[in-house]
Amino acid sequence: MTGALDALVVGGGPTGLTMAGELARRGLTVRIVDKATEPPPDHSRALAVQTRTMELFSRMGLLGAAMEHAVRVGGLNVLLSNGRRARLPILDFPELSTPIPGIFTVQQFDTERVLGSRLAGLGVTLERGVELASYTQDSAGVSCTLRRADGSIEEVRARWLLGCDGARSAVRKGADIAFEGDTYDDHCMLGDLIVDWPLPDGDIYISPSRRGVGVAFPVPGTHRFRVVLIQPEPSPAHGAPVSLEEFEAAMREMIPVSFKVERAIVLSRYRLHHRVATRLRKGRIFLAGDAAHIHSPAGGQGMNTGIQDAYNLAWKLAAVERGRMPAWLLDTYELERLPVARRLVDFTDRLFGLMAGHGPLGRTLRAVAPRLAVRLLGIPAVQRRIVGFLSQLKIRYRNSPLSVQIGSPPERGPHAGDRAPDVVLRSEAGAQVHLFDLMRGAEWMLLLFTGPQADGGAREQARKLAAQLGGPDLEALVIGAPEAGGYADPDGHAHATYGAASAAAVLVRPDGHVSVRSDPLDEGELHRALDRLFTRRAEADGGQGERR
Repeated sequence: MTGALDALVVGGGPTGLTMAGELARRGLTVRIVDKATEPPPDHSRALAVQTRTMELFSRMGLLGAAMEHAVRVGGLNVLLSNGRRARLPILDFPELSTPIPGIFTVQQFDTERVLGSRLAGLGVTLERGVELASYTQDSAGVSCTLRRADGSIEEVRARWLLGCDGARSAVRKGADIAFEGDTYDDHCMLGDLIVDWPLPDGDIYISPSRRGVGVAFPVPGTHRFRVVLIQPEPSPAHGAPVSLEEFEAAMREMIPVSFKVERAIVLSRYRLHHRVATRLRKGRIFLAGDAAHIHSPAGGQGMNTGIQDAYNLAWKLAAVERGRMPAWLLDTYELERLPVARRLVDFTDRLFGLMAGHGPLGRTLRAVAPRLAVRLLGIPAVQRRIVGFLSQLKIRYRNSPLSVQIGSPPERGPHAGDRAPDVVLRSEAGAQVHLFDLMRGAEWMLLLFTGPQADGGAREQARKLAAQLGGPDLEALVIGAPEAGGYADPDGHAHATYGAASAAAVLVRPDGHVSVRSDPLDEGELHRALDRLFTRRAEADGGQGERR
């Protein structure tokens, strides 16, 4: 049997590549295997990359590489039957507080190429043509049997087995975890096309019609679009090849503009499913991505949710394995991510049912939807809700054991469990600095706000506390005192964005969510909260917490 690994990752898609890269980056020994000898020809179904995922790419040091392959979507359009359109510009809503606003399209093989590009430097290789044949687990680890494409067998021992192996997950089946849900009756076709039509490049187009729903996503390249046609009827030949004539005929029934397909790069036919695993952990087995949840493509959330699953779990698993944090931390993965998956499947299921439903009601809704969209897309509150959902910046974990509020939560600003927003600070030298840039090299970061009207004594107290609390596992940053490595907040914007009306502390997790808030700053309670999270700190304090 091969020497024991910290983790065996099964599945070489975006979720598995994120998982393997993040575990290896944090010092764990990792192998990643995938049954397919090469990606399937229609592998590029996943296209949308949301703002939250781009923020994680930035944390991984991959933002620049991802942006090289990306199209920033300019607007979201609903087409009317006469060919006119209602357009929602994808703007930078200030309340989202992100340096990477927008929706992006990146072909999945490019996303995988970017995520896989760092593996070699971390000592990891994606092993293709390697299948997880079986496994058994005990209290100390998982014994796995791997089968290669040539039929050879290898026995592998890993402390953790991570199932990122898609909807037919061998890991999930081996753990006997139910995958509850169903398959839509609808018939879906996909075309990756070079198309000549009057619709500008760079936008997304949605076209509800009596015959179904057509959606066109911009793809890098001139006049190139990924066109998805959803017909509320069973496929006449499920799995059969799609001819260009069939695709064009269906496209003319659903998209009310004249067009000419110059070239069809990919044509495929498939069905959609909506399923969620009943649990994401069983002992030393974890599920992430499509192995844990699949749903309709409404909103372009699927791949993004899987990448965020992997990022959420990877930092926690590494922290526990390296003895930096207690074992109960791993229980928070399912507590946080399973509700996200269930809400997403529920939402996309209802949206899909309305827009692609069968019978007279579905046809009526599709006929009314474009005219209704003309009114709704002009309302700022509706625009914000749509962009907030699509961006995935509103995902929060307020009910997680990791989310602790000391004192009263702020009237405005992120609560414990919410995503930490970006703000612009000013260094001692007077340079403007994004908070996200400062966070990129840190795991945990403690933001110590001096208060908007802090005097010299308050600033000095914050600096002393930062020196006491900062260490290898936790970087402390003073906001409101630019001296000695702190940062100024000259217009009070950072304090206002975080809701720090007085001296306050905000602990930000490695994935950019707020873990602990203290409003106002209570040093004793803050010490106790940190002792609960950081194993080595608690051991150094004898379990009593520092009291200075």
